[in-house]
Amino acid sequence: MKSILNIAVFGLSLSTLDHIKTQVLLALPSSTQVQWVNLAEKKIDLLLVNDVFFNAPGIQKILSNPQITYLRLVKKVEYAGRIIGDQLFYPFSNLEHLHEWLSEKLVQVTAMPFSLPAREMKVPPIFPAITPQVDISIERVFTEIFTPRNGFIQLFDASGFLALIDTRTERVWVDAGKTIQLNSTLNQTYATAQFVQEITKHKEVYDLRVWLWKVVNASTDLKLPMVDLNKNFKLEIWPQFERDLKRNEFLKMAACFSQGAKIRDVKHFLNLSHDQILNFVSCAVLLQLGRFVNQNEVKFQEDTKQVESGQGHKLRSFIGKLRKKLGL
Repeated sequence: MKSILNIAVFGLSLSTLDHIKTQVLLALPSSTQVQWVNLAEKKIDLLLVNDVFFNAPGIQKILSNPQITYLRLVKKVEYAGRIIGDQLFYPFSNLEHLHEWLSEKLVQVTAMPFSLPAREMKVPPIFPAITPQVDISIERVFTEIFTPRNGFIQLFDASGFLALIDTRTERVWVDAGKTIQLNSTLNQTYATAQFVQEITKHKEVYDLRVWLWKVVNASTDLKLPMVDLNKNFKLEIWPQFERDLKRNEFLKMAACFSQGAKIRDVKHFLNLSHDQILNFVSCAVLLQLGRFVNQNEVKFQEDTKQVESGQGHKLRSFIGKLRKKLGL
């Protein structure tokens, strides 16, 4: 009987990770101690891996060790708690299937009744009722992307791995030429040193904000943050715009908002639709390229009055200077 188990969990968001860890502890007898380890650990008794990463070279290399037992974690509410083949379906609160599987594969206790005492470590004695988890908010994912202390993280969605990001240097590694569309299943998790080493060898590296601006604008299924037309916004970091039909439109909006401007004023001045102006500001907010400001930081209002009196050349001159400075 194993009294200490080294268990690694890979590819889950923090909230899901906490849930899975709690359920594993509840499903094990109290005499078994658990050590949560990472993929670099030489001795792993059990690996629980998000199914979308199962075929990754790094995971397959670890599983080439026949002494490692594993389960693929699959999010499917209708099968919650069941183990079919090598797949464990989550989220779940019924521990019977997991308890029996662990007893057979690892703990090796025969005829153990399914009655587990509360563990020490503040785990509740009654199995908590877990409701199906909603997708993590897009805003939270991007907050993690732009938090330098996170180091290397990987983006994934329901279809699998998307990109590796170094939050400290704001670089991103993706497949060259691959078209990526972000959607509501977008999520992130921390990347191991081994995974980083493999990805950075075989994928192209890009500037993070340049890549994200292009991808976010092309992702029609991505729900952007809500923006109020009556708010004031100031652009502090200029995106690098693609050389397409939207480029001139983006340049004009960037020039206006770089001074600090009321969103509605820019919309009227440039004769834009709601979707055009709100999409620009929403993308800029999501990518942390600017911030909402108070009225005392709004400078564009003066330019608007000058335009109404026939002096629109000031903004055109400003845009021209910026384009020249940026090499656009």
